[in-house]
Amino acid sequence: MLMSLLRGEVSQNEYINYNNIRIIKAELPRRIYGIIFNYKDINLIVINKYISKAKAKTTLLHEFAHYELHHLDKICLDFKIEGIEDEADSYVSFLLEKE
Repeated sequence: MLMSLLRGEVSQNEYINYNNIRIIKAELPRRIYGIIFNYKDINLIVINKYISKAKAKTTLLHEFAHYELHHLDKICLDFKIEGIEDEADSYVSFLLEKE
């Protein structure tokens, strides 16, 4: 479904409503641009309020990739985080190449 968003076949609002995602901006540590987690059956994406609009847009796409790759279902122990982040980045790159 993320490809449909990138192609403009669905709007961002349709995408987030369909996937029960809520997006908020909040103060996060400088090196953290965004996070996604499930809270009370809502997929919550938090975007660092101090990053630029352009960085927020790419961060949101990255967090959507985590959702599509079912990373919320995985236990993210410290030694696995880098691999999960790389997988999300690779997925976004793959989709953007296909667009």
